[in-house]
Amino acid sequence: MASPKSTADYNRRVGEALRAARRRKKMSLQEVEGLSDQEFKASVLGAYERGERAISVPRLWRLAGFYGLATTQLLPPDGSAFSADRGSGSADPALGDLVEKLDLSGSEVQTLKRVLSSIAAALEAEPERSQDESDQGSR
Repeated sequence: MASPKSTADYNRRVGEALRAARRRKKMSLQEVEGLSDQEFKASVLGAYERGERAISVPRLWRLAGFYGLATTQLLPPDGSAFSADRGSGSADPALGDLVEKLDLSGSEVQTLKRVLSSIAAALEAEPERSQDESDQGSR
C-alpha cells in the first residue's frame, strides 16, 4: 500500500480534479447538492475537493457520471501508488504479470495504474466508509 504521505497527496490531487470538474460545469457546492437530490452533500464534497477526505470508488463513479465524465478523468494522470511500467525491473510483480498477460499498451497501463491506485486509496480509507454510508442513509 501507499505511504500516508502519498495517500494524502493522491486524495488532494483527486480533490483538485473534482473541483475543476465542478467549476467547468459552473456549479457551486450547494448546486451540486441540490441537483443531486442531496446525494452529494456540499460539506462532504468540499472535504473531497480539499483532499481532507478520501472518496470511495463507487461515489467517485457516481460523481463522475453526475458531471458527465469518465471516472478515469477524475484520477491523477501520474499519481499511481503502483510505480510499475511495462518491462521495468522495479515493477510490482502482480501488476507486471497482469500487464503482460493482457498485453496492455502504455496508455492502458497508465489507466490500469490509476484505477488500482484509486482502489488502494479507497481501501486505506476504509474507516471513512461508514461515514459515507451514513451520509447516503440520511437522504
